[in-house]
Amino acid sequence: MSVSLGNRIPVQQRFTQKDGVEFHVFSTETEDAAAVEQWIAVSRPTKVLLDAETVARLKNRRIEWEFDDEKTIAAVTVKGEA
Repeated sequence: MSVSLGNRIPVQQRFTQKDGVEFHVFSTETEDAAAVEQWIAVSRPTKVLLDAETVARLKNRRIEWEFDDEKTIAAVTVKGEA
């Protein structure tokens, strides 16, 4: 079974640039990207910035990003969860 976790970051904050590279912004924990002091960059398969709490929640799990019509990450599916 799979579990879907929504992106709590508002749509207008779901993209940013870091060192000239565009990243998606995703969090299951916070609703304001500006409130996060340190982001963790994931570069494969999709470039995403995550807060530490979200990384801890998703670490060592098989995931699949879910995109909305605007091509932003709307949610993440955690595979194999009950």
